Amino acid sequence: MPALLLTAIPAMAEDKPKLDRNDPSAVRCKRLEVTGSLVRKERVCKTNAEWRAISEQQNRDADDLITRSRAGMNPSG
Repeated sequence: MPALLLTAIPAMAEDKPKLDRNDPSAVRCKRLEVTGSLVRKERVCKTNAEWRAISEQQNRDADDLITRSRAGMNPSG
């Protein structure tokens, strides 16, 4: 019976569709540093679309911060 189980596993693996690494629904895991720790890292898994949305939001936040800081430095009022 174990031989039957071993032959069934590769057949099930072949039925699974392979995703392109750049597919928006493909899951990627990253190891992120934990704030306050010098060595601890946390593994976070998200889809490519989620990572892209996070990156875009961080870019918007950084642009907003720069714009606000420049506006505060201009003595126009």
